[in-house]
This record gives sequence, structure tokens and C-alpha cells, in this order.
Amino acid sequence: LYEAAEIDRAGPFYTFFRITLPLVAPILMIAIIFRTMEAFKTFDHAYILSTQPTTELIAIRLYKMAFLEWQTGMSSAFAYIVLIVVVAITNIYVKYLNKAKAR
Repeated sequence: LYEAAEIDRAGPFYTFFRITLPLVAPILMIAIIFRTMEAFKTFDHAYILSTQPTTELIAIRLYKMAFLEWQTGMSSAFAYIVLIVVVAITNIYVKYLNKAKAR
């Protein structure tokens, strides 16, 4: 493919966006999905490094709700909402990947 693009005098940007990126798109989407899920699970680093309220992540807020404020029902509901958001983002990624595959 790269040789054909070179013969057709395709530029580097065209080669990247029309050949390279579609070939690595499935692996890139999987990496993005895993990174998104990991971002929502980040807890220990932020909790250990800073206890300031300015660095309150979703996971830290869930922890405080469940174990410091003893609002276990509310924290469980909030955790389900976070799960729904992660699943929705993952579905958007997968739909985009399927759309890119169809092209």
C-alpha cells in the first residue's frame, strides 16, 4: 500500500490518514477503551498523594460517600451511574470503530 501511495505521489499526511491510521484503528480503539476504563478507576495515586478537596476524583468521592459519610446506598447508585457512563463511552468507541471499518 505504501509503495502504491508513493507511486501515486501521495503526501505524508494523506498516507498517514488514508493508509496507516485505518490499519491501526482497531488496536488504537482497544487502547482508548482500556485507558478510559482505567481513568475512571484511578483512586490510589490521587488518594495517597493529596487529600485536598481540589483533587477529588470520582473514585475518591465514591470512597468518601461510602466509608466516611456512611452513605452506602448513594455511593452504590453513583457507582452504577459511573458504570453506565463508561459503557456508553465504550459503545461510542465501538460504533466509531465499526463505521471506520466499513469505509
